[in-house]
Amino acid sequence: MVSLTIIILGNSNPDWEIEASVTFHKQAYDLKQVMKFNPSNLDNTGYFTSCLQLLETINTEITAILPENTKLSFLPPQLTNTALAFLPPRVEFPLETAQQYPVAALAWIASTLLVKAALPQLEINRWNLLAVARELERQNIAFTWGNALANTASLEVKRYQTKASSLLINSLTNKSNSTKNIDKQNINLSQKHETITSKSRVLAVIPHYRCEQFLYRCLQSLVTQTRPLDGIVVIDDGSEAPPVDIVRKFPGVTLLASALNVGPYRLIQQVIGQTNYDAYLFQDADDWSSSFRLELLLAAAENYGAELVGTQELRVFEDDRVLPVVYPLNVSAALAAKPGHPLLHPTSLVSRNLVLRLGGFATGLRFSGDTEFLLRAQFAATIVNVPDYGYFRRHRAGSLTTDRATGLDAPVRLELIQQLKKRAIANSAAVREGKLPDLRPLETAGEIELNYIAGSALESSDLSI
Repeated sequence: MVSLTIIILGNSNPDWEIEASVTFHKQAYDLKQVMKFNPSNLDNTGYFTSCLQLLETINTEITAILPENTKLSFLPPQLTNTALAFLPPRVEFPLETAQQYPVAALAWIASTLLVKAALPQLEINRWNLLAVARELERQNIAFTWGNALANTASLEVKRYQTKASSLLINSLTNKSNSTKNIDKQNINLSQKHETITSKSRVLAVIPHYRCEQFLYRCLQSLVTQTRPLDGIVVIDDGSEAPPVDIVRKFPGVTLLASALNVGPYRLIQQVIGQTNYDAYLFQDADDWSSSFRLELLLAAAENYGAELVGTQELRVFEDDRVLPVVYPLNVSAALAAKPGHPLLHPTSLVSRNLVLRLGGFATGLRFSGDTEFLLRAQFAATIVNVPDYGYFRRHRAGSLTTDRATGLDAPVRLELIQQLKKRAIANSAAVREGKLPDLRPLETAGEIELNYIAGSALESSDLSI
């Protein structure tokens, strides 16, 4: 068993402490000691000094930090000597759309080596995972972001194929009259669907625009994946200066740049079209991933025959608050019920075959292109989410989803979303009538020039880099 120390921040009752001990013991941890520190005593210099002295006495492999009376329904992960992980609360996965789980404070767990390096540099009321991560990065101490499983009642993700998907497949072999007059550009009815497996070649695609202060953590989380990526590309979207110095710190990462600011979907579609990987892992430049993210996504794709797979989300705010957000496990079933928000695009992995069959992303859209693609993909593929929190999503001012002009509440975005939902509903009605849905991208734009700036060559016959 792995030896463990628990640090309790604040006051707690004896019954809760017993529950904490039992909770960790069930997960194969050997609890050696429990320490209690009270952040309300911060003004007492002698108290803080005694806390630091107690930290030096910890001799276990792992240390867990629990805010007082934390709900203890979490599943403590098994960690390595360089890992940090949250301990999220028990949740119920929604059936149709995303669900938030606000918590006052999240517990966390880490190797004791990391705890001892970071905590003495921080005030007690800042002993949270995000502050610890920043301190470790300041000290240039390497670590990985451990994943956490959403603790919930057993919920099986069954293989799911919509009626529309069945119709598309049947039309290939039956040559029914209903398909004779369909626009040939509607969808590429290819019989060959390449299955994503653990051995599939995967390229991580990161659109970048003025995210220099966040990009290092983003890339660090990708180069430390337990299942290594076969390529990582940052595509700069017309920034004043591409992030060359940051990317060059990661020899295996490629940097391409557009001279024009065209939006993320035009960038990622061009890279997908001009490279030849089996699947593509998306990530925003200001976010980061758990170290197990790719491994989990590939396993789910292989197990369920899925061509689009996402993870659960930990939403990170600028004041260090963290909000667990959970999504339906069976995304195909959720979208069959209604066109909601059952998958977060930057958490996802998609097969190249699916993107090509659907004619790609709507490159003429500067925002909501992910929703547009998802609402078409439901008619042509199996889509699932894994139950793990594999993605840390930064919520910040000035991003595409918070900016006044393009944010989630902007009138122009709300109008577009309504248009996309109406189209999805119309496609579902067509399927019920035995017709093929219209799966063409809503709006497309021409190719742009992507200039090679730095890094490794991509697996491609079209990009000479």
